[in-house]
Amino acid sequence: MSGLGPSASRASCVACGGSGRHWARRAGRDLVRCEACGLIWVPDGLLLDEQGATIYEGERPIFLQDGNEQYYLDETNTRSCREKLAWVRTLVPPGARLLDVGASFGHFLSVARPVYAAAGLELSAAAVEWSRQRFAVENHVGSVYAIPPALAGPHDAVTLWDVIEHVPRPGEALEALAAVLRPGGLLFLSTPDAGSVVARLLRGRWHYVDPVQHLALFNARSLGLLLERAGFAPLERRSLGHFYRVGYVLDRLAYLHRGGATGALTAALRLAGGPARRATIRLDLGDVMGVVARRR
Repeated sequence: MSGLGPSASRASCVACGGSGRHWARRAGRDLVRCEACGLIWVPDGLLLDEQGATIYEGERPIFLQDGNEQYYLDETNTRSCREKLAWVRTLVPPGARLLDVGASFGHFLSVARPVYAAAGLELSAAAVEWSRQRFAVENHVGSVYAIPPALAGPHDAVTLWDVIEHVPRPGEALEALAAVLRPGGLLFLSTPDAGSVVARLLRGRWHYVDPVQHLALFNARSLGLLLERAGFAPLERRSLGHFYRVGYVLDRLAYLHRGGATGALTAALRLAGGPARRATIRLDLGDVMGVVARRR
């Protein structure tokens, strides 16, 4: 069974307990939106195979399918991680003990290691092996719901980059992270912002509406409620950008909007892109929020 544990259908909002109303349907899955706080979630939870494994486990996890490897393995990911590290360094002194949860293929660990006593936790054994081979980082296979004793802390800081939207029980995940942080320790996280102007304008066509992977889409209010219930005091919120290859952006849009006009247009641009596909761009549409919170 998955290290993420049960992923039962959820009818009420995990942030405020409010009721959800049907909001959109995509990729054969329904999404509902809390009428009270605006949290958007997938009631059916995490997809599991016949053996109970998640899309993040196995020899070929979702990270390496549908063009995702262009995002997870590309060097542009390292450039984005350096920006995140610069933010962490404004609040966490060098030499501090840092745990990167959802460490994926180890790009953030690779840039954090010269500054901090950094270790990672990642569900995918394939990603952990890759990170160790490529970057020689300390990355451990495991779940946020069952943190290995070697990573039990107390840590001075925990980072959770683009993870909270993927987990089936985000409140429990945050409580588990509070338990391994020292009192006063800092949690840094990033996640798509469902309250952003772009998200509100595009609604179900927003590029982060991916109910196969993104089980919950937060706005500032719903995320703040969840953090406070888990024992955190939010301190700061900002918009975070990311570096991408042009080819990845086109491929992802074609995948998310296949069968529609946007998908047809981006598919055509993919074919005509040529060498431009390898060009790097930095996007910050204001629809990814970074939050730092202090453990009370």
